[in-house]
Amino acid sequence: MIICVTGKIGTGKSTVSLFFKNLGFVYIDVDKLGHKAFELNADLIRNEFGTSDRKEVGKIVFSNSEKLRKLESLVHPTLKELLDKELQKNVGKHIVIEAAIKRRLNINLCDLVITVVADKQVIKERLKGRYTPELVDKILNLQEDILEEGIVIKNNGTYEELVENLRKIWEFISKDFLK
Repeated sequence: MIICVTGKIGTGKSTVSLFFKNLGFVYIDVDKLGHKAFELNADLIRNEFGTSDRKEVGKIVFSNSEKLRKLESLVHPTLKELLDKELQKNVGKHIVIEAAIKRRLNINLCDLVITVVADKQVIKERLKGRYTPELVDKILNLQEDILEEGIVIKNNGTYEELVENLRKIWEFISKDFLK
C-alpha cells in the first residue's frame, strides 16, 4: 500500500507521515529528495538565478511565481527520478510519501491520499521563529494549488488529537485495505 500525505506548509504532514512510519511503513520525504535534486542541479540553478544557495534562491522564487516555475522545471525531473528509485527499491512494502506538491509532481500512484489542513493562524503560529509571517503568507499564496483530496484531516488541535484521528484512519485502512 502507498499512502500519500499532502497539504500546505505547517499543517502537520511530517507528523502524519511519521505516524505511519512508526507502524512500519517506509517513509519517503519528497522535500528531502527535492533538496538532493537541488544539489544535483546546482550548476543549472546558479546559471539561472546567479546563486545556488538554497536560502537565496528561496527568497527569489517565493517572491515570483514565474521564477518558482522555472526552478521547478530545473529540479522536478531529477526529483521524480529520485522518487522512482526510492519506490523501486521498496517494491512490495507499505510506503508513506510526504509530498506537499503531489499534484505539481503528478504523483498518481497512491492507494490512499491524506490531505492535512490547518487554519492560517495556526500555521503561522507553528512556523513562528522559522519564517516571518510575511514569508509564510508568500509561501501559502504559492501553494494555492494544493487542494484537499482523499481523507482530509483538520489539524488545528493538539498532537494527541491528531494521533487519535490517525488511529481511526489506521483502523479503517487496516480493516479495508490491508486484508
